[in-house]
Amino acid sequence: MREFVQDRVIRTTMSDSPAELAAKWRVPLNELREECQSLWEKGRPRKPWLKLRDPESDGDRDQETPKGDRIILGYDGHVVLAHFARAFFPAYIPGYRTHYGSVVYSSDPAACDDVFEISWRVNQLRKSGAPPPPGTEVVARAIGDDQSEFSRLDLPPQLGGNGKGCFGNLCIHRDRLPMGYLHSRLVPILIEPGRTRWCCLLPLRFWSATLTKIWESGPPSHPLDLFSVRCRAMGIQP
Repeated sequence: MREFVQDRVIRTTMSDSPAELAAKWRVPLNELREECQSLWEKGRPRKPWLKLRDPESDGDRDQETPKGDRIILGYDGHVVLAHFARAFFPAYIPGYRTHYGSVVYSSDPAACDDVFEISWRVNQLRKSGAPPPPGTEVVARAIGDDQSEFSRLDLPPQLGGNGKGCFGNLCIHRDRLPMGYLHSRLVPILIEPGRTRWCCLLPLRFWSATLTKIWESGPPSHPLDLFSVRCRAMGIQP
């Protein structure tokens, strides 16, 4: 992604084990997904009769996803749970600017609980100096290059997700996060894989109360003070 600059994407705790990543999520993830999907189906934007427009007021803040794809997701997408594998570090602290990151997810609801394992496996590809396992070379290059630009990469079966795992770039709309920053790295997103390779964060009004409560609990995913100091030192407005 064009926003990513060398050494600005957080690498420190992305190597957390799947058990550590899943520690506070003590409910079946597919139940949370179904709650959000139900809210989405009941309240999703309805297509206007005339010219289609961005269904969300913050849509044009996304300078990566083409408008046509934003429209598909905003009217016709369906909900899956994703986990951030990387993000531009100011997104992990309170701020006002829009940032970008990369998530992993599976389009198969039955593999919902595998998202932590998938995230860990993808990040392992950037750690080792050895050649990546056969079949993972494209994903390894993408996760290893913080300026890589793509919409979605389909993950090989050995990385998990019941053969439907994906690695995708997306816009981090702060208004779609309960606390306005990535306090937690598990998020509901909208996908429509048959029509677009892009994904987007689910608007906040469709997050279930249970998901929001767990998401806001516990310490932040990364140290706020450290990253605030880092932003000031680098002259970055979060």
